[in-house]
Amino acid sequence: MGIRSFSLFARLKVPKPTKETSSSEEQEVESQKDVEVVTPQQDKKCYIMDLPTELLALISAELDPLSEACLALTSKRLLLISGKSFRSDSLHFKKDFAPLLHHYRASQTYASERWKLIERLEDRRWLACSKCLKLHPRMAFPAKELRSSPIARVCNLGGSAGLVDLCPCIKLTFRDKVNLVKKLKDRQVLNKMPSAIFGSRGYDERYLWHSCTATYGSTEFKIDIYPELNDGEQLIIRTEYRMTTAPHTLGKQQHISPRFGCAHRSMDLWLSSVCQAIYCHRHDTFCSACKQISTCRTCNTVLKCPNRRAHISLEAGKATYFFWTLRCLGNSTAMPDEEFAAQRIHPINPYISIKNCPWTVWMHPPPIHAPSLGNDILQPALEDNSVRFANQMYTSLHLAQV
Repeated sequence: MGIRSFSLFARLKVPKPTKETSSSEEQEVESQKDVEVVTPQQDKKCYIMDLPTELLALISAELDPLSEACLALTSKRLLLISGKSFRSDSLHFKKDFAPLLHHYRASQTYASERWKLIERLEDRRWLACSKCLKLHPRMAFPAKELRSSPIARVCNLGGSAGLVDLCPCIKLTFRDKVNLVKKLKDRQVLNKMPSAIFGSRGYDERYLWHSCTATYGSTEFKIDIYPELNDGEQLIIRTEYRMTTAPHTLGKQQHISPRFGCAHRSMDLWLSSVCQAIYCHRHDTFCSACKQISTCRTCNTVLKCPNRRAHISLEAGKATYFFWTLRCLGNSTAMPDEEFAAQRIHPINPYISIKNCPWTVWMHPPPIHAPSLGNDILQPALEDNSVRFANQMYTSLHLAQV
């Protein structure tokens, strides 16, 4: 009993003697406690939201589009004020990936304002893909890619993922292609339905998926895209062009546009090579019919120009060319195939080099007789003292005549 009672008393806490404080000191202590409680809540408050809308609009107007877009994503109120920044051209894909008469490099895309915005939007749920140039959920990446930098990270689609440049305003990812194939298959099902049930809805007609107009200086492109599935369920993109330019300027450097017919060939130079007559050994004459169809040796894209001569309007002083391209984007599989990979504009194909640059005549061989577009390209280059470009074009012209 003695030991238990001793241990019981040992467990009892004896209060320490407290110092007598006055009522004023007690009030100071209570006020300090109130400050300690209120201060963390005050730190979380965003004082900029207390400003009137007019001042917020003035602050937003002084920001660049990238900073303004980031500000717009912080709250619904700021989104209403600064949401117009998302319509800025700098935050969208450029009309053309390849600069005129220069080589396209992936570093040019990674230095754009759009890619910088994608990197800033990365968080625990969303990560950037260097091939698709978009944000994907974390589950869309292999585990080893989660530790990679944004410009090196690749999603589950692998090395064949990327972007296909269909027109100045449509850059098609592989997931976009899958959605397009699904839509075309749904149209095929509706086309087989009897018209007595659903009525005549025009599903048996060609499907105009997209239409737009692009202007490059004095040249204007009106573009219509007609996708379809062939018998092998491959996606075929038929792109029809109405190109309006000044007469007798096709293929001349001063009037060349940076628009590509496929990922490897310049539209202007390709059309120029098709429209020029060449010597046909089969017909033993200068034949234009044999050059109405041309095929890209890299991706098998076909360009066809039914009329070699342009329609010239004397009143408007314009020449109009009508032609179209046929591009195969591969089968309707769950993963990108070689056909889709060959059509990509991003990432840049490794076989694009000085020798087969899309801006040289090497990729668009001229007729056997002296080409008319040689001087049109060489002379301005020599005047600008562009020795490298002049040597490149001169070599291409001579190699094409061998």
